[in-house]
Amino acid sequence: MPLPLDGIRVLDLSSRMPGPMCAQILGDLGAEVIKIESPRAPDLFRRFEPLVDGTGSLFHVCNRNKKGLTLELRHPRGREIFLRLIKNTDVVVEAFRPGAMERMGIGYDILNAANPGLIHCSLTAFGQTGPYRMRPAHDLNLLALSGVLDLLGDRNGPPIVPPVQMSGLGGALQGVVGIQAALLSRGKTGKGQSIDVSLFDGVSAFASLEMSRYMAGHHIPKRGLTEGGGGYACFNVYRTSDGRYLSLGCLEPQFWEALCRIIGREALIAEQWSAPPRQDEIIAEVRSIILSRTLDEWMGALDPETICVAPVNTFEETLRDPHVRKEGTWFEGALPGGETVPQAALPIRFGGNRPGWRSHPPKHGEHAQDILRGLGLADREIEDLRALDVI
Repeated sequence: MPLPLDGIRVLDLSSRMPGPMCAQILGDLGAEVIKIESPRAPDLFRRFEPLVDGTGSLFHVCNRNKKGLTLELRHPRGREIFLRLIKNTDVVVEAFRPGAMERMGIGYDILNAANPGLIHCSLTAFGQTGPYRMRPAHDLNLLALSGVLDLLGDRNGPPIVPPVQMSGLGGALQGVVGIQAALLSRGKTGKGQSIDVSLFDGVSAFASLEMSRYMAGHHIPKRGLTEGGGGYACFNVYRTSDGRYLSLGCLEPQFWEALCRIIGREALIAEQWSAPPRQDEIIAEVRSIILSRTLDEWMGALDPETICVAPVNTFEETLRDPHVRKEGTWFEGALPGGETVPQAALPIRFGGNRPGWRSHPPKHGEHAQDILRGLGLADREIEDLRALDVI
């Protein structure tokens, strides 16, 4: 069965997470993706431990289904080769700071002149415009500025440092959406376009529910006190007698009612949305009840088919979970040398089929010879480029 992006070529100039993950998803969907790295400064994720087959697991999880080409874009010969590649390319994904591509002589205007159908997607912390456009920032900084970080953590405690990259993966997905839309538009007009993805704008949208209420006249949400952030008994995490934790997501009245009946507290059904300080008393009452049994006992008493309830799993337990194992949410991809690397499955199926692993993440410049031969370069020319540190 052909994949949705069969026949589309993508040049991935990015490193670390958002851009590479964006390009990997395009590769999962069938695109031919060529990852271009500097011969002297490879993707930083290649060095992050633990290493598998000499390369960081972080690189492996963001770069499957790609070919590898080393190319020094700041060298005139490298720029020349890049512009030759552009002529038969559909999409460029990059994550340089604003203006960097222009300084290298490969800005969008030049790329568009070489290939008017090209789609150029830039993923940056704050986008190409605005007063913060030149600021460097990581996920933690973007969460902080957006107001999201202020809501993460317990009441009366400090904001937590999230160990998952919300803006990184969120930006990657938003980049994919933009690219897919631009490809659809190109099919109608024949013209490509430039796409500007702001990771800050993307992660700000994660606060849509709470921000919409505040902007509509509700009070400023406080950490640990919102309906979805630990301030209400029906949507909370509770400790069990064996030191484990149980998550309850009973926002809908029918789930809260079912829970109250199972724990023998029917009187609380009508008090689901009682305001503090009464809500604090309800939380304390539910907490004492949940603390009376082990996690396994509660999972046996509470039916996950009729109540939004789940154990708080460790990574080890998540990988043992029957749904994760059956659905292949995480899997091991095989490297040429026989080792395997952890991979997150694409969470999309087409006609019941899930696109996924077709080729291993590339070694640094692994496919340079084949790609450059495809441009018509002779082996002697390729060796000359190596001697000049262009590839």
